[in-house]
Amino acid sequence: MSEHYYIDGYNVLHMSALLRPLLDADFEAAREALIDKVALFCTATGKRATIVFDGRGKHHGEPVAHGRGVAGLEVVYTPGRLTADAYIERLAYQASERREVTVVSSDQGIRALCRGLGTLVMDADNFLNTVRSLRAEMDGALERRKAPEAIARVEDGLDPESLEKLQALRNMLKK
Repeated sequence: MSEHYYIDGYNVLHMSALLRPLLDADFEAAREALIDKVALFCTATGKRATIVFDGRGKHHGEPVAHGRGVAGLEVVYTPGRLTADAYIERLAYQASERREVTVVSSDQGIRALCRGLGTLVMDADNFLNTVRSLRAEMDGALERRKAPEAIARVEDGLDPESLEKLQALRNMLKK
């Protein structure tokens, strides 16, 4: 099973039916939503993920602070001369256990190259649907934990004769 996911950030934003509408409305919010979804994925699965965005900003090629405090989550902006595709290809090529790597992109070129290297590939919507399913499972588990459990009462463990006696005592106390 794959242990490290390399995610082609802007490709996922542009190709995902879920995030594209948000991208059209607010570019920054869409990028933050993707990081939030990947953070949830890392938290729920314990797997590592690196989101790679085409370079902009001052920390080219190095992980940047993403403010999520989630173990296993990295966000990288590539150096200006290097595309996210090329950066991910390099990471996939350098991986010692390529069968433990999944590349998330809907770009057919990077998918074919990485598949040829022996990594697994996943398209944008498939990955986000996986995250959505994980979210639903987590929400369901939380709801089950919040549900009031049946209160254990002494009466529940008594035989019918003892229950009659107990009821008689209650009736006497009410009078």
